[in-house]
Amino acid sequence: MTRRRPNGHALKPNQRERALRDATIDNLLQRALRGVLTIPEAAVLAEYWREDQRLGELTRRRLGDTTRALERHRAAAAEAIQELEARIAELTGQQEAA
Repeated sequence: MTRRRPNGHALKPNQRERALRDATIDNLLQRALRGVLTIPEAAVLAEYWREDQRLGELTRRRLGDTTRALERHRAAAAEAIQELEARIAELTGQQEAA
């Protein structure tokens, strides 16, 4: 596929593969609905569907990992901010005492 993105850049290989797979699935589903799907075409449809499911699960896992990492970073940042605020308060108190 030579479809281009709005910015004029070519699609990345995985985007091209996804677009081709989606188009093929759509075409094969239409053939299946008309009752003219051959056994080899059904095998291709099943393979592409399984691949879509696998990629979807992989994406969900990666997004979950990213979310957990962001939560850890937010917690660490909040802790660092509290430590700094406590240190500032401590230093401010020492200056006032002097």
